[in-house]
Amino acid sequence: MASGADRISGLPEGVLHHILSLLPAQDAVRTCVLAQSWRHHWRSAPALRLAGCAGWAGGAYTFGPFVDALLHVRRGGAPLDSIDFDLDVDLDLGCYDVPKMERHVNGWLRRALRRQVRDLRFRVSVAPRLTCALEDRPLASEHLTRLELVGVKGNAGVLDFSCCPALEELRMEDCDVGSTEMLSPSLKRLRIRYCIFYCNFRSGMSFPSLVSFEFVTNAGRVPMLDSMPCLETATVRFDYLYDDRCRNGRLDDCGDASCYGCYYYHAPDDYDCVFLEGLTEVTDLTLSAYPDLYVFNRDLELCPAFSKLKTLVLSKWFVPDELSALTWFLHNAPLLEKLTLKPSKVRSKLMKRVRRYKPLEQSIAASHLQIVEIICEDVNEILLKILKVLKANGIPQEKIRIQCSACYNFVSTEVEME
Repeated sequence: MASGADRISGLPEGVLHHILSLLPAQDAVRTCVLAQSWRHHWRSAPALRLAGCAGWAGGAYTFGPFVDALLHVRRGGAPLDSIDFDLDVDLDLGCYDVPKMERHVNGWLRRALRRQVRDLRFRVSVAPRLTCALEDRPLASEHLTRLELVGVKGNAGVLDFSCCPALEELRMEDCDVGSTEMLSPSLKRLRIRYCIFYCNFRSGMSFPSLVSFEFVTNAGRVPMLDSMPCLETATVRFDYLYDDRCRNGRLDDCGDASCYGCYYYHAPDDYDCVFLEGLTEVTDLTLSAYPDLYVFNRDLELCPAFSKLKTLVLSKWFVPDELSALTWFLHNAPLLEKLTLKPSKVRSKLMKRVRRYKPLEQSIAASHLQIVEIICEDVNEILLKILKVLKANGIPQEKIRIQCSACYNFVSTEVEME
């Protein structure tokens, strides 16, 4: 500026606060030296971005006191929309111990809540790979609406969100879950990815207001879901890291006391359905798992109908036992409009060692079903069985679409097979 005028300082305070919110916290604090009028702007910025620890000069020894001081001197009446903690701790450097780190991060979390933050992201990355244990007591805030936890360990207290009545969105990733219960009466959107559910018991989930549910690639025991009457969309994917697998290759109870999967299947109160019953109010559902995950198959024997379901994607797990799971949905999803099937090969041992569902007389899904999409790699025995099941349940040939490299002219021939 040729005139030397300070035009930035003349901007409205809201604009200045927005600019400061885009900076890492340490850079926002440094703006206090720009001019006399900038001395305190950083203390009332509506967002804080706290990143570092391992990358700081002095590491955790300088980063910790900086965060403590920053939260302490912040102007008490200034609204705080969001705080983003992105913390990297390298224990291999030998400069920080786990208990001290956990005391720091738990203090920061509680202090952020006392500052009436509405959007809180709390990521901790510890090398070597460890999770940071949170205090085993409930989080409490009347203002928190969105919470993201990454790389932390939560037990019963901290995963009870009933003291956060405004909380609507929760995201958890790379976390350890060691609780018998997770609950929130207000939560509407939940995403849990790459987390580990520990212990022999199942973690109960109670989210009666949930609208969107994503449960992807988690390990350990499949949690037990309570009813979610407001649920609209759900995506569930179980990969190979789960404990609900029978060592004898069965999808029903093998009766072997030495089988870890079957022995710990039931909870002390002998519940019925574990997982699927909590999803029965959904309208858009994706279910994916390896075929030897027995929970889905056992749940179907006691599960009520999916009375609102309109869009369904079934991947991998539904193929054993002459596709009885597919038949179950055709008979228990009366409003189903679109069905997508992604089959996979199944070990012959598993296919011979399963319980069959009781046959039903007539499909109730055929009247609303508009399209069945089958996505497969090649023409094989499973694809032939799927086509036979669809025909037996009244699905006309013109509603079936097959996507595979070897079967462009295959539908018209095989749908008519007995």
